[in-house]
Order: sequence, then structure tokens, then C-alpha cells
Amino acid sequence: MAEIPDPADMPAYLKMLHFEADDRGCAIMGGGLVEHYLTQAIKCRLIDPGAKLAGEWFIRPSAPFSTFSAKIQLGMAIGIYGPMMHGRLNAIKDIRNVFAHQALPLTFEHPTLLDSLLKLAPFLKGSKNDNYKLVYATGCVALGDALIKDAAEHAGRDITTSFP
Repeated sequence: MAEIPDPADMPAYLKMLHFEADDRGCAIMGGGLVEHYLTQAIKCRLIDPGAKLAGEWFIRPSAPFSTFSAKIQLGMAIGIYGPMMHGRLNAIKDIRNVFAHQALPLTFEHPTLLDSLLKLAPFLKGSKNDNYKLVYATGCVALGDALIKDAAEHAGRDITTSFP
């Protein structure tokens, strides 16, 4: 993913995720979107460390906040969100990780994903009538949108929505 969509393009991005032929692609792209927006939300709450120090915090492989998991914990610790959002972010991370690290073909209907999908969307019934891919894609777009709006409201500065 070389560029993150502008907030006005989010409906089109959701449609793209939903119609992505490969569930693995949808899971990884949706999770990447949320992780990017979470990083932006965190950076807007911290003192601007400058590019060099930000790289040491977020980019280097051994950086303390280089992983999605570490960013989720940091976001909770600095008060960006509460327990419900924390749980949903972890669900997105867990689903993305299952797709990213599973060598076998996998779809959103796989039983190992149901617990995480229920954390993301507690209204699911766990039936074959539920469209798990759409629920995941919608959850990613909605959480990403909430994170970037919160960051914009609390940062008092513009937020970049594309990768450097």
C-alpha cells in the first residue's frame, strides 16, 4: 500500500476492500489502513520528535512502536480510546495476522476467525448469512475513520494521509 485514501474516498475504499477477490488481500489491506491511521493518531498526541527520532520510535525493526500490537497498547496508554476500541483494534490485528502468517488458503468464513470477528462486530450471529468479509472491511474503514478524525480534532495540526 503506497498511499492511504483521503477521507472523502473512504466509501470507494470500502467497496474496493469488499470486492477484493482475495480475502487475504482484503485482510492485509484493511489492517494496514487501520494501523496507518492509528500511527497518525498517536503521532498527533505526542510531541513532534522530528524525523530521526520518529524513525527510532516507529520505523526501525527494533523500534518500540514498530508493530501494530505495540501501537494499539500505546494508543490505549495515552488515552486515545477506551476498552471497546482497544478490543476492536486487537480483533483487526488478530485477523490480519492470521491471514498474513497462514500458508494455507483461508477465507473470512474460517472458524478460527469467528471469535475475533465477534469482538469486532458483537451483533454477528455466527451464521452462514453473515458476510464476514464485509463486516471486516466496514470495521476497518469505520475504525480508521474514527482514529483519523480523533487525531485531527485533538492535534490542532494537519494530518498527512499518505506514506512518505
